[in-house]
Amino acid sequence: MAGDRFLLIKPWSYRLWSDVEHVLGQLLIAEITNRIPVVFWPTHCLHNGFIHTNGFELYFEPVSDYSIFNLTQPEYTFYPPFWDADNLLVEDTCKDTWMYRSIGDFISSDANVVVGDVYFSISEIIPFVKKDNAAYGMTSTEIYRYLYKKYIRIKRDILTEVQGFYQSWLRDGHPLLAVHVRREEDDMIVDVRKDKADERYWHRNSRKYGVKFPLDQKRKYRFLGKGKMLKANTQYHSEINKLINRYSIRKIFLLTDSEEVIEEYRNMYDDMIVFTDCKRLSGSDPAYNLENPVVKRRRGIEVIKDACLAAQCDFFIGNDFSSLSRAISRIKDWPEGNIKLLFRRREKRKYPINVKMIVSGNKKIFGTFVEFIKKFYLKIKKKLGIGGAENDN
Repeated sequence: MAGDRFLLIKPWSYRLWSDVEHVLGQLLIAEITNRIPVVFWPTHCLHNGFIHTNGFELYFEPVSDYSIFNLTQPEYTFYPPFWDADNLLVEDTCKDTWMYRSIGDFISSDANVVVGDVYFSISEIIPFVKKDNAAYGMTSTEIYRYLYKKYIRIKRDILTEVQGFYQSWLRDGHPLLAVHVRREEDDMIVDVRKDKADERYWHRNSRKYGVKFPLDQKRKYRFLGKGKMLKANTQYHSEINKLINRYSIRKIFLLTDSEEVIEEYRNMYDDMIVFTDCKRLSGSDPAYNLENPVVKRRRGIEVIKDACLAAQCDFFIGNDFSSLSRAISRIKDWPEGNIKLLFRRREKRKYPINVKMIVSGNKKIFGTFVEFIKKFYLKIKKKLGIGGAENDN
């Protein structure tokens, strides 16, 4: 790599595993463009706390021998063009506008320092991978695993804690099943009924199930509008029982941010359940209740520890909409049948498993009525002798 060409990777989401996923995509861009990667998570990141250091390096080893301070050279050029040596440490609060941030411009830039603070998935980057790159010809999942193994090196004290827990609680429990259950999103209901004008959108703060249509909205047919509510996280237990019956699972390592989920699973699976001792949320507690400004690194350690322990299990069931579950699926090469990320599908769209969903109700009565009309119509046709050869006897 050229010694004066850098890719500075800043955070995108300020959630640990989401930003690790973002970092992996940017690392692939660094390889494609022959740039030296430098990861910098500022002190206001969710898991950094009030420690004036690089948040990424609280948990992971540096991805190169350079730091952000090596990049603040007055003679360097920068892209996007609003960056310079004086403002490189601050955040761009308007990055969600994506100004100057198309992937083509990132890759073709000749600037000394390109700042990557927006998210590109691996599938978006794959068309730019050249034949001389190790990732050429790989699938998205294979590339994520390749990049993770090459660049993500967890701090030694965290790995020591991971192994201590594994040796004490999981080592003798194989076959092991890891299950990641996110708490139910109480403030979100997904409505996918056919007659809803807004059927393809998620509704936050919508507890008005079955409300009347607004006066200024065109009235819909009510027999099509009635529906039933599907509870959150209901698919897990059938999948867990399949693996228990098929592979004689001995222990279930449960990853969750919910006290209610812990109680539910302990009641159902008794002493099969194993989980780490960490702070969790109860009821509708806001997520920021997890955070103590003094010990935010502890929270980061807990989510890394959970992921590493899950990767040492034989099977994994997770949430397809969770960055933690996706990270676990990429940490190691899972056999295809040993891992499943759950979601709900309606009309070729995927929805989170941990939200309530309103679907069209059972239309048996309506269906029976339609069948009656159809049979009656055919009977009349036959009596009148119309409809062609199908009525010949």
